[in-house]
Amino acid sequence: MGWIIPYIILTIPVLIIRKKGEYPPISILWWCLGFFLLAFFSYSFFPPSESSLRIFIDRSSSTLFLLVTTFLFADRRIQNWTKYVLMSAIGMGVFNNLYHIANPSAFGGLVEGRAVGFYLDPNDCANALILGMILTVEMLPKKLRFLWVVIVGLGVISTFSRGGILAWVVVVMMMSITRIVSLQKSLLWVVGIGLILFFATQLGSIGDSVNIHNQLDSIALQRVESMIDGGDVVEDESTIERKAVAEKGWEMFLERPIFGYGIGSTFDYSITKFSVSTHNMFLLYAAEYGIVGILILPLATYAVTHRARGETRKIGIIFTIFILFVSLFSHTVLSLLYYLIPFALMAVMSESSRQICSQQALNNFKKDQTAIPTNRVVRG
Repeated sequence: MGWIIPYIILTIPVLIIRKKGEYPPISILWWCLGFFLLAFFSYSFFPPSESSLRIFIDRSSSTLFLLVTTFLFADRRIQNWTKYVLMSAIGMGVFNNLYHIANPSAFGGLVEGRAVGFYLDPNDCANALILGMILTVEMLPKKLRFLWVVIVGLGVISTFSRGGILAWVVVVMMMSITRIVSLQKSLLWVVGIGLILFFATQLGSIGDSVNIHNQLDSIALQRVESMIDGGDVVEDESTIERKAVAEKGWEMFLERPIFGYGIGSTFDYSITKFSVSTHNMFLLYAAEYGIVGILILPLATYAVTHRARGETRKIGIIFTIFILFVSLFSHTVLSLLYYLIPFALMAVMSESSRQICSQQALNNFKKDQTAIPTNRVVRG
């Protein structure tokens, strides 16, 4: 909670001087209110604990951050600045990841042999790059969009995140279907999968010359081999842990499907016997809030995309699919800032696209009206 107060204070001057008449969609305001009230009532109803208090504070801070940031981004000038900054950050992230592969001691990380750049978790790193790609691809001319997708793909592949690589492929496919990227869908698939295989197989061939092969962790190499030959998924510690916590989350939901175990219960070691949560947003909210918790994330994506028009509508569909897909493997989508900022940006992009389309329709109507000849009646 300590960081949210200075953030609000620093944004007040910007909120005051921004253009009048530009506001975020009302749907995101209602969602934030509902999300906070659900957390508040869950915290009030169930016996308090250290975990429940910590998670209640975290979710309250996240809700407030999302609300303030959405108001901040409502100014179209700030939207554009944010996209340019986001694009620069993505470029830096890709460079850091590739440099991390060549020099593993350059950055720290939770998993050795997998590029993370400034992130601790390679999965979060991959997801952040893909989210940035989704929100910035429309800024580029169609001829350059595919190049941007490939560049981001290199950064994602270097994380060796199976979920991240699969998500990138799915997003590229959706961009092809919606014609955001002008190349044919088949070509995108060939190039995307080809990049994965090429990057993976080259590790062994150039390992002797530049020592990359020996620098990479064995688990990372096993991940590459399983992706190439289609073998069984690597049963590393991360995979085993994910299965166990997911089974526990599902068990908690079945035991209390109506009201759940209460906020923060999936983080409570005394209840789950695990030091981490479910690695699944749907299971997390279902276990803590009951059946109503399953609707939280779908409603969040609907709140930030349903007013989108034109090409932004296509971006919103891809954003929704990506968020729902990633939420099957992560429980931090509505808590980490590099997820919340894209939510805020997507909300105001949707509202801006609606306003632009409405203004264009009004201008076309006026133009049609002026083109209609006026018949004058001459009286004798």
